[in-house]
Amino acid sequence: MKIVKKLTAEVPDTNIHYFRLDEWSNDDKETILMYGYDTQQAPELFKEHRKYKRKIYLNITSPTEFSSIKDHHNVSPLYSSAWFDEVYNICPYSVKWLNELNLTNTKYKTIFYPFNHQDIPEETEKIYDVCYHGGIHGDYHIKCLEIMKNNFNYRYMTMTHHINQLTMQNLHYATDLDMTNKDKINLIAQCKISICFNNYPPSPQNIQAIKSHKDWWKNEAFSEVDKTNIIPQFKNRFQEAAFSKTLNLVQRDKWNVVEEWYTPNEHFIYFDSVEDLQDKVQDILNNWDEYKPIVDRCYDKTLDYTVSRLYNIIKNDH
Repeated sequence: MKIVKKLTAEVPDTNIHYFRLDEWSNDDKETILMYGYDTQQAPELFKEHRKYKRKIYLNITSPTEFSSIKDHHNVSPLYSSAWFDEVYNICPYSVKWLNELNLTNTKYKTIFYPFNHQDIPEETEKIYDVCYHGGIHGDYHIKCLEIMKNNFNYRYMTMTHHINQLTMQNLHYATDLDMTNKDKINLIAQCKISICFNNYPPSPQNIQAIKSHKDWWKNEAFSEVDKTNIIPQFKNRFQEAAFSKTLNLVQRDKWNVVEEWYTPNEHFIYFDSVEDLQDKVQDILNNWDEYKPIVDRCYDKTLDYTVSRLYNIIKNDH
């Protein structure tokens, strides 16, 4: 399988830069796998690689890609993957929707969010109680940071670039800024708990864009548009915590997309409200030895979701 990456549209030093899928590339003349947002529509790639009989794209952007009417190549997300035969997508709701729309000959398949085995940190002492890493997209994120800062020995990791206005306004909560991917993962490994929200609130402009797409309401990911205005998206921070042997404390929502790949109480713990979040963190800290088996089981489960396994699944999935 020939593997091509084009990461020019990706935020520097983020997780996709560490997939290293192209390390498995060979001189196969029949099959090509591409990843990186710009591999969908870059004209030079289309011209060069259309000769392959099996053309595959790995999509880790759904359903957020539908928050735009058109991409920077002036193409609708509904048609951005049209020249591929197969698209492996991390959003099960978008996969179902796109297959039912059947606007192109492309076949969509659900796949897990991959990580590279090389990035697993060494097991280390847990010197921090709880962490959150990522952007701030709503009041619930801010309340989470307030609870961590006021009650626990916490770490909040984020960037000062490629971030939204709300994240910029709340940088005063951050304990660690602009870390390398490796340093971030090593810090996560020093925390007992990682808080995870597998959703985001779209802006009014995002909602307008979502509504511009054909039969948008048939995508279960958009079922709360014009209601609570929350959209599900599996976050790679769950994987990062899992292979760092840090307990994932996950906000329960309408979709619970994490259950596509993991089992609650077996691999992670849910929280249901801001008050519940604080209580759960405290209970976990007070009874760490009782929760540690969940951490170990989740680590073992996450070893199913490596880049090498993804490669083999796609290679053999005819």
